[in-house]
Amino acid sequence: MDEEIKLIKEKIKQKRNYHKPINESKSNLTDIFLKHVNRILVVVLITLITLIFLKGNSSFREVFYKYVYDNNFSFAKINELYQKHFGSPIPFKNLLNDKITPIFNEKLKYYEVSKYKDGARLVVDDNYLVPVIETGIVIFIGDKDEYKNTVIIQQSDGVDVWYSNLTNINVKLYDYVKVGSLLGETIDNNLYLVFKKDGTILDYKEYI
Repeated sequence: MDEEIKLIKEKIKQKRNYHKPINESKSNLTDIFLKHVNRILVVVLITLITLIFLKGNSSFREVFYKYVYDNNFSFAKINELYQKHFGSPIPFKNLLNDKITPIFNEKLKYYEVSKYKDGARLVVDDNYLVPVIETGIVIFIGDKDEYKNTVIIQQSDGVDVWYSNLTNINVKLYDYVKVGSLLGETIDNNLYLVFKKDGTILDYKEYI
């Protein structure tokens, strides 16, 4: 009789343990859902407050436009701070990224470097796949005189980096790109880099 009771208790225990992971899974899914809803609410709240101030306060509007459009506003820094405290502004993006292994994570490689106009000319392999040298936000994609097709990335330290003489560009405007990710391909074996901050040209030797 005692053995039968022990067997019954053991079966009950196993049954409870079997259902436990399902309950934990539901709880984890609920926590994840609520976390992402809170992130969305934070973004919506910040946007609404900014729009209300812009519409109702002319002095705030003037300061806002001057700081954002006239000065070199660090969108990359704001994005970095937001992700540090709240995670990705795009719901479920982190969940997807955790399951995806990057297939391109390279460092900048070149054979020689020399001064070229405001920046540097790097001799690289033909049709070289260009990696991002520092994390930031894409703020420009287009043609620049004497530099050809150019992507400008604003780094979190406020430095704007021009990557020029590109084709097959792998990013879009306002993309948040991480160090080592694929930016594009050089048209030939030349890559032009320019480093600027607050409109001032910086010495490329300090960055490559």
